[in-house]
Amino acid sequence: MSAPSFENFLNKFKQSTKQAADQMGRAAKIAKLRMDLMTLTGERVRHLQTIGTKTFTLFCDTSTLDGGALLDRVRNELVQIQRIDVRMKELEVEIADLQAMIQHVEVKDITDENAGRGEDEKGE
Repeated sequence: MSAPSFENFLNKFKQSTKQAADQMGRAAKIAKLRMDLMTLTGERVRHLQTIGTKTFTLFCDTSTLDGGALLDRVRNELVQIQRIDVRMKELEVEIADLQAMIQHVEVKDITDENAGRGEDEKGE
């Protein structure tokens, strides 16, 4: 009786250790993705500042704002901002998916742990 209990304990310990390692891996991945988001936010701000600078320069040069000329000057920045926005949304979805996986594992662990305690208490 003692050997199966120890083996059961060892298997639960291995499973818990693996789950903890998986959660830590997911948390590390989330942290990296958040850093990527911060980098993209910085790039986006830089492109917006460039648009502002180019707009102001055009106004100073011509005393007006010609939409066509302005678009020609800032088109590349606008395309880059759109690209960044798409990538940021992808990262946010990936982060949400990873967080959902972590929460799912935590809920499962709590349920399994409480269910196991209830059975042990009934058996005693």
